[in-house]
Amino acid sequence: MSRTRDVVVLPLAAGELERACAVLGLAFAGNPSTLVNVRGDHTRAERTMRRVVRVAKLARPYSRVLVAHLDDEIVGVLNAAPWPRCQMGVVDTLRTAPGLVRALRWALPRAARMTSARARHDPHEPHWHLGPIGVHPDHQGRGVGSALLSSFLAEVDAEDAAAFLETDVERNEVLYQRFGFHTVTREEILGVDTRFMWRTPRRRS
Repeated sequence: MSRTRDVVVLPLAAGELERACAVLGLAFAGNPSTLVNVRGDHTRAERTMRRVVRVAKLARPYSRVLVAHLDDEIVGVLNAAPWPRCQMGVVDTLRTAPGLVRALRWALPRAARMTSARARHDPHEPHWHLGPIGVHPDHQGRGVGSALLSSFLAEVDAEDAAAFLETDVERNEVLYQRFGFHTVTREEILGVDTRFMWRTPRRRS
């Protein structure tokens, strides 16, 4: 458990999945990559993200999910998965395909292109792949994201492991740099400037 001010960070508990997905849906409703897949429709972006993260991220058996609590409310979520399980294999793809088709509908081809382009940047060496990381819009800028990162990266450092993530928001790039990530490459994917960031194991840095 990690505590920053009034924010308490804990592993996702039984019964919290839907609330965690709802927070990520709201957090990413205005995200450039989410919006480009649904052609700028914020309402659809929120709904789509909420459904997609449930199927393809938080409910996966390999995911490690932390949630930030403020009183009894979930205000932030961090998902991570270990390489090579961070990318879906054939079995995972077949298992999640029906749910992703229902969640994305006509946005599926664009989302598939984006996912494929991002996957090409995934390092072929052991690491934790972070994402999505999101904070409820009403609580952004209050240290919730920092509390989630501090808690999870403490676990990463205890394992002497590397970490990797992608972001398409400039202010988030600055935040991640404060936690030891550096941008190793970037690519414009479907018109969205995406940065790929790496964090060297602390004992080797």
